[in-house]
Amino acid sequence: MNLKGFKWALVTGASSGIGKELAIQLSKKGLNLIAVARDENRLKQLAENVKEFSNTQIVTYPVDLSCEENVKSLIDDLSNYEIDLLVNNAGFGLYGEFINLELNELERMIELNVKTLTTLSHVFGKKIAMKRAGGIINIASIAAHIPLPYFNAYAATKAYVYNFSLGLWAELRKYNVHVLCVSPGPTETRFFERAFKQKELNKFGNRMNPKDVAAGALRAFEKGAVLYTPGFRNKLISFVGKKLVPDRLIVRVLGG
Repeated sequence: MNLKGFKWALVTGASSGIGKELAIQLSKKGLNLIAVARDENRLKQLAENVKEFSNTQIVTYPVDLSCEENVKSLIDDLSNYEIDLLVNNAGFGLYGEFINLELNELERMIELNVKTLTTLSHVFGKKIAMKRAGGIINIASIAAHIPLPYFNAYAATKAYVYNFSLGLWAELRKYNVHVLCVSPGPTETRFFERAFKQKELNKFGNRMNPKDVAAGALRAFEKGAVLYTPGFRNKLISFVGKKLVPDRLIVRVLGG
């Protein structure tokens, strides 16, 4: 799938980490951007960065997509844009013993990671399919491939993204719409600050560079890959989790 024919990309979670790098690299490839995230100041900084090296347009849209009404407003406000590429990157995780996590935070995480991603994929996927050209990139996680104690609800949301993306790819390919599912492992982003609430931030070392993850994801998309898992260790985890070791054993080991 050649990105050169694409004009507009909608990127959620675009203010930092993988989303920011995807937005920057898409702009360098000549795509106009609609950058969506909660942090308005970081979005403004992204827009300034993009304007330094690109003549492409960038529209910033600060909003919390874990609220259903905000998602509806976003869809209405973007109704006149011809989106060619949807990048569902917005999401967050919560670490801790499930019964001790705040229920309202769990519900917001599920709303964002699952429902918002599904809604945007449905609305913009339908429009892209009508044009018979375009794509969707969904950011899952290596956590999608294994049951993960203390990250169990987050891992479950990403397992949804993984299975949803593969099924969607099979359905949309006849419309010349390509769907890629990306499963990053630990990456140097703000994810850990929110997941751990400033505690145990060093629990997952050897994090990948978000710039490398974004570049690899776009290469995989253009090559027509359906799945992209960056990093040998993450590929190994995915393979072991799905092929070699029973889930029951994995959770016993990881659960301590």
